[in-house]
Amino acid sequence: MLDILLISSDEERARSIGALIAHENAGHHVHTIKAGAARLADFRDAVQNVDLLIIDDVRLELGDLAAVETIAATSQRLNCLLVTPSLSKDWLVAAMRAGVRHVLSWPIDEALFAAELALVEEKKSTSTRHDGRMVSFMSARGGSGTTFVTVNLAYALAHERGKRTLVVDLSRQFGDAHLMLADKPPSATLADLCAQIDRLDGAFFDTCAMHIHPNLDVLAGAGDPIKSAELRPAQVERIFSLVLPRYDAVLVDLGESIDPISMLTLDRSSDIGIVLRQSIPHLHTGRRLVAILRELGCPSNKLRVVLNQYDKSASVDVNTLEQALGVRVAHRLPRDEKHADQAVEQGIPLLQFAKSSALTHSIDALADTLWPKQQAAATSLLSRLFASKPAPAPAPMRALKTES
Repeated sequence: MLDILLISSDEERARSIGALIAHENAGHHVHTIKAGAARLADFRDAVQNVDLLIIDDVRLELGDLAAVETIAATSQRLNCLLVTPSLSKDWLVAAMRAGVRHVLSWPIDEALFAAELALVEEKKSTSTRHDGRMVSFMSARGGSGTTFVTVNLAYALAHERGKRTLVVDLSRQFGDAHLMLADKPPSATLADLCAQIDRLDGAFFDTCAMHIHPNLDVLAGAGDPIKSAELRPAQVERIFSLVLPRYDAVLVDLGESIDPISMLTLDRSSDIGIVLRQSIPHLHTGRRLVAILRELGCPSNKLRVVLNQYDKSASVDVNTLEQALGVRVAHRLPRDEKHADQAVEQGIPLLQFAKSSALTHSIDALADTLWPKQQAAATSLLSRLFASKPAPAPAPMRALKTES
């Protein structure tokens, strides 16, 4: 059940939206206020106690989104659904920058509205559940090596650390992450899974995922831009809600996309890897990407710049790159085109092909940066230091647990 606050400037539209909510679930609690988006600040206290804020304003203008942004920033729990006269690219970008992750046009499509409500319910039901850790990788330019970094890091986590790992290929052009790990086609893709999202459960997901290693699965990309365009944020959220409790690590290849699906993914991610190379074009587009992510509300402490094919003699040095981005380089992967290209050509992980190469060791070090090996040892030590001695009759204290 959801607590919903509907702010609408039109009584007839408010009744229509209320009817849609009741049709989906009569148990949802809805409070309606007749007002425009510009007056949101007057209802700050009421907004703090709801799961979903629906804003419907027939006279909504781009400038009114400043008030929406102020309200959205006051609560991490709040989901905001904006009913806008237009779903143009400008409106979508402006809404995302204001912190809005759910946008629908008028007249409201009943199926899309139902999916958005289900998405908010799913978020609420999983907010207190222990999930695995999700890290997303993206870049501002093609050829940066985002997919290569994602899949080889995933293999290192699965093979070297025994972490149950999933790669989700959300690259919206020609997602081909699976080709770097296996020489066989996937039985199903992300698009196939989303097309049958109502069937989604653990067993169905297992039939769709590629099982590369006992600890590594891959959900293959949609395959082409046309199929990718049919994906919806609510579908992707349902997949994340299913897989995060089942895996220790979920690595997402976002490619170069900035849209509602990628924003949903970035919001879910504990870290955002920005893969760049040392060149003037990468410097300029990387700086713009970092600026956009900050405008969209991604905190700087989530951004991890990964410098691929690092060359200390390159014309764009690390200091120049860091000054341009305003973010420190978190990790450097050395140039090793020979081993990297051969591994990609053969469709096998670099760890299998060139285990002793400097690039392999550097990917292993990146795994240490994101999932430190010593964390498990530290947990065990803390448990021994702080665990009480068991009394004769009661059972021993359970060891302290920390998130892996």
